[in-house]
Amino acid sequence: MEFTRRGVVSDHPQARRSLYCVVVIATVCIQLLMLTFVGSCEGREFKQAAGGSFEKEIKLEAYTDNSTNTPMHGPAVKSFQVSDGSWVDCVPIQQQIAAHHPALKDHIIRMETSASSRLNLPKSRRESELHPQCFGREYGGCPEGSIPVQRMSTDPNNPRQKKHRRKQQSPRTRTKHSNTPDPADPSAKLPHLYAVVEGAPTLSGGYRGGGATFSVNGPVIADPSHEFSLSQLWILAGEPSNTNSAEVGWQVYPSLHPSDKPLAPHLFVFWTSDDYQNTGCYNLGCPGFVQIDNTWVLGGAFAQYTTLAENSNVEYEVSIYVVFDPKIPGWALFIENTAVGYWPSKIYNTLRTAADSVQFGGEIAPATIPTDTAMGSGAFPSQGYPIAAYQRNVFYFDSAGNPFDADILVWGVTNSSCYALLIEEEAPSNDWASFFFFGGPGALNPACVS
Repeated sequence: MEFTRRGVVSDHPQARRSLYCVVVIATVCIQLLMLTFVGSCEGREFKQAAGGSFEKEIKLEAYTDNSTNTPMHGPAVKSFQVSDGSWVDCVPIQQQIAAHHPALKDHIIRMETSASSRLNLPKSRRESELHPQCFGREYGGCPEGSIPVQRMSTDPNNPRQKKHRRKQQSPRTRTKHSNTPDPADPSAKLPHLYAVVEGAPTLSGGYRGGGATFSVNGPVIADPSHEFSLSQLWILAGEPSNTNSAEVGWQVYPSLHPSDKPLAPHLFVFWTSDDYQNTGCYNLGCPGFVQIDNTWVLGGAFAQYTTLAENSNVEYEVSIYVVFDPKIPGWALFIENTAVGYWPSKIYNTLRTAADSVQFGGEIAPATIPTDTAMGSGAFPSQGYPIAAYQRNVFYFDSAGNPFDADILVWGVTNSSCYALLIEEEAPSNDWASFFFFGGPGALNPACVS
């Protein structure tokens, strides 16, 4: 994947663009289905908060049931079945699975983030003041002193949350591939496909985080057994062979959420400290990420999202940012201005205090190349608002922890005939600041070939 700086014309004849915009798109006629809003969770008003407020220090305590050495969460104090068919277990905050990480022995949970870490981002576009996720809308959250954990099993008699790991890839990956996939896991040996942007030039002293407001979409997945499509933020450090990452966004991953609606996007976090080899996992599936909020479900479905089914004038959104907080110390995650949790510095070897790169965009895990799986909304970025997927108000934290608008961006795509990216000067609204559109239909475009 080759990166091109915004406003600089590439030497490649097919990549020349004007000084004022970068368009990465196949010039083909694809009949687009239009946008629709999906989801009908009823429920409670969403109250934005800045973090927890426990009066006493709480130390992580590893729970074991004496029948296995597998790391797991403690027993639920309460369980809920959400309208999408998933189960959420409310686990004592001190007995969350992070307590099993060897670097977090006797770790004191940081319920309050530093004042300097908290921003008051503009409210994202939502249908109402209801919580953006089904669980929060229907139940309000877990009892105080517990956190919501999405149960990997839909069996109400099997509430234990055991270690769960699925491999991810970084946009840095340059794996050569064969079009003949592994029959057991077709996506395992194929490189992921990307449409991403990052800041340029790299900051002296590194980055202390970044964030954006994401459109929340429901792309079609061609092979639900093996493929996924996502929109996310990457916080990266280390050499490509030793990538450390903290990642967050939304993802349509049917095999990870088999009981849910086919196109439902789910909030996710991910991390690795060894280039996605043996460490890290999604959400709260293994020791690492520490959750402090009792309303947001990592792995939980968004109640409202847009798909290419019929036209509309607005897309649903979610605001996300990650910032290094020396008080933890670690990388604090904020969603809709609420401190959800953090990746402690101790779980990393290169992402301890600063990132080498902060990237934004879309990713596909294909079972075959090319694939019909859509990225973003499934529309090419030239369709613009409100058809194409986007991330707006893209910003970074500099080495001193100060936020600044990402007015200089470089972009990279794996194959612009399949999935593309567009950085424009003129925004649909005055409050968008730095933004980009991305996505595409994959092999549904005849020009998309391996």
